[in-house]
Amino acid sequence: MLVPMTKVRILGRRSAADAALGELHRLGLVELADARTAHSLDGLDGAEIRSARGEELAKTLVRIEKLLAESPELPRPAGTVRPLDRPLDLPGLRGRLDSLAAGVEEVGRRLDALRDERLVLPTYLEPLRLLLSLVPVLARLDAEDLRQLGLATVVVVLNTEDERLVDALRTELADTLGTRFELASTRVEDGAMGCLVVFPVESADLVRSILDGSAIRNVALAERFVGLSLTATIEAMQRHLEEIPGEIADARAELLALLVPHAEWLAAVRTAILAELELLTAAGELGATRRAFLAECWIPRSRVDQLRDELDHRLGSAVFVEDTAASPYDPQAPVLMRNVRVSRPFESLVRFLELPRAGSVDPTLLMTILLPLMFGAMVGDVGYGALLLALAILAGRKLASGAAGTPEIAGLVRVLLLGAAWSILFGVLYGEVFGDLGTRIFGDWSLWMERPSAIALEPLLLLAVALGAAHVALGLVLGAWQAIRFREYRVLLDKLGALLALAGLFGLAGWTMGGLPAGALPPAVVLIAVGLVLVMSLHGALGIATGALDLLGRIGNILSYLRIAAVGLASAHLANVANELGSVGPIWIGVFVATFFHALNLALAAFSPMIQSLRLQYVEFFGAFFVGGGRPFTPFGQNETRQIPSTI
Repeated sequence: MLVPMTKVRILGRRSAADAALGELHRLGLVELADARTAHSLDGLDGAEIRSARGEELAKTLVRIEKLLAESPELPRPAGTVRPLDRPLDLPGLRGRLDSLAAGVEEVGRRLDALRDERLVLPTYLEPLRLLLSLVPVLARLDAEDLRQLGLATVVVVLNTEDERLVDALRTELADTLGTRFELASTRVEDGAMGCLVVFPVESADLVRSILDGSAIRNVALAERFVGLSLTATIEAMQRHLEEIPGEIADARAELLALLVPHAEWLAAVRTAILAELELLTAAGELGATRRAFLAECWIPRSRVDQLRDELDHRLGSAVFVEDTAASPYDPQAPVLMRNVRVSRPFESLVRFLELPRAGSVDPTLLMTILLPLMFGAMVGDVGYGALLLALAILAGRKLASGAAGTPEIAGLVRVLLLGAAWSILFGVLYGEVFGDLGTRIFGDWSLWMERPSAIALEPLLLLAVALGAAHVALGLVLGAWQAIRFREYRVLLDKLGALLALAGLFGLAGWTMGGLPAGALPPAVVLIAVGLVLVMSLHGALGIATGALDLLGRIGNILSYLRIAAVGLASAHLANVANELGSVGPIWIGVFVATFFHALNLALAAFSPMIQSLRLQYVEFFGAFFVGGGRPFTPFGQNETRQIPSTI
């Protein structure tokens, strides 16, 4: 359900503004609104000072976040971090941060260099290996040998596979150096040619000017490899490449050792900075006169007395709390969802679509009941249900132990848990344990009927349509009730018209199939006519077409629930095929084949019914009443997703 919200005004002496903000921040009961805009008031004095302070705090926070990001595995302090006293001593904080950051940045630079080498060295190795085979004698000479011979070498890569560019490079070198050079080339990678050039050391500047082209890139070696022979260079590069993972691990351990002693302090500073930034932002939203201040706040209606008592106890007559008795349907009001414990994971699934508007219907509880029920009706197998139940329990324990996850994933795990329980119940009704395996062992033990049997098709389809009709009708009833609350009478007439027309259509269908007496026909026709007139009258001249189309859309929504029967029948038939294949051939082959198909069917049972159930909730059900556009309630002082404010 959505918690009813109201807006309160907090009036007080101007000198008590900071104390009042501090208490509101400590209590964490309200969400502040901008009182200046609402009442055309000036703000508190000192806006420039607050802005400058906020900029300093924000810069310090960025430095702390950067330090924490350097080592993601840094252990976070357990429990709530005790914030430091405010206002913070920023010069002192900066001094300690400078000392810590110097060591962290030095290790960080080494880490970056190692990561770069891990990526770049393989691009050096391949050209050098290929060129090594071209000049085996030269490959054994190191820099000293080359110096004594008066020679120098350079490795270049041409960004082409066209031999003509190599010939052009050879020609240009010949024009400048004559015959005093050697050039060996080979293809080193897709779209590139590697070249090794040997030349007199005194011609180095001339060669360098020739090689300065956009289609050429020099293979510059790191300092540790300079002076080695080509063979030794390749061997040293390979050894270093193998050593890099260990060096990275050592550097990360060193970084962690630097940060761990300061982890609790960093967390405390971060908390204190966020709190002070929040207070500075809030101070800029207070309205002020020469002697008084005004704060406007959204608060759950049930907490107004608590707020009044707390402020009275702490600040006495310095402040006064006035409840404006704002409408609970005010679209500007923030939204706070509060449901029973079993339904809370489903809140994230509702928010995944959109947050409900303030005062509208919260479908979380209904989703908790109906989504798993439809999932179970589709799976409908005791064996699959038991396995899914075990998987859901295991996944829930993983999430509870702190494994990575999101509220949406937690919601899906809860759907799987409850859906598995419903699957076992429907499995008893259908008499299915891994398809017809239970029937093969125990005989016919179903409480209702076996789904794959010929006589079960019609009842299953009728069950699906009945579920759809009830679900869509419930959505229309909720939409009508919500329209009454919002005083949207055109919407109310539209929902009532759709309900009447659908009731008449189902009465007509029952009479046609012989399920209702002949006396039911006139009332059914009247209901259809009245419903159509109501729907059509709301849309003017176009209503003649749009009203009928709207009714057809509602019927289409109901028929969409046939997927409950279709998905379930497909799963049951696949399970039976697995059992049939398992009984053919040698037993070990049969067990393998049956296990494979049952595992495939289990995977499909976990995903397909989940997706189909969510679709029926979001499209067919929510479409009849859901009003989105809400914004979450973010209590001042308890915002768990705090960020640096863009403006102070």
